[in-house]
Amino acid sequence: MNDCYVSEFTVFINQYLEQHPEVVEQQQRGWNDDWQPHRVDESALREAAEDSVPDDTYGFNWVVRHEPADTVKTH
Repeated sequence: MNDCYVSEFTVFINQYLEQHPEVVEQQQRGWNDDWQPHRVDESALREAAEDSVPDDTYGFNWVVRHEPADTVKTH
């Protein structure tokens, strides 16, 4: 195997990135946005907690969640 071989695509990408350094900067910014820990917005957490609905953990059971207790049939 020839260790010196570089594909046409690799040559193209390397040249493109040399000519467009802003692409690498944008990639780094995107990586930082997705993977770096961020400070938690406490007010947003409080607002989300106030807007949340109690969950019975049986999300798939629509009847139990939406009918009054006296109309739900038990077996």
